[in-house]
Amino acid sequence: MVVEIDYDKCNLCGGYNEPLCIDKCPDAALSLREKRIVVTEFLCEDCNECGYICPVDAIIIKTVTF
Repeated sequence: MVVEIDYDKCNLCGGYNEPLCIDKCPDAALSLREKRIVVTEFLCEDCNECGYICPVDAIIIKTVTF
């Protein structure tokens, strides 16, 4: 699976210092760069904790098919 951020929906809900998804991620796979949430895919374990906490459903877990 792959985590994607819908930047049209994302409003950095916790403010610029610590959005909720970054705070909730147990793997430190999310970070804030240039006022955008960025996913470091090799750290992400697809637990979807960030998706559950997102109040605007801006985080999408997509299934990758080969």
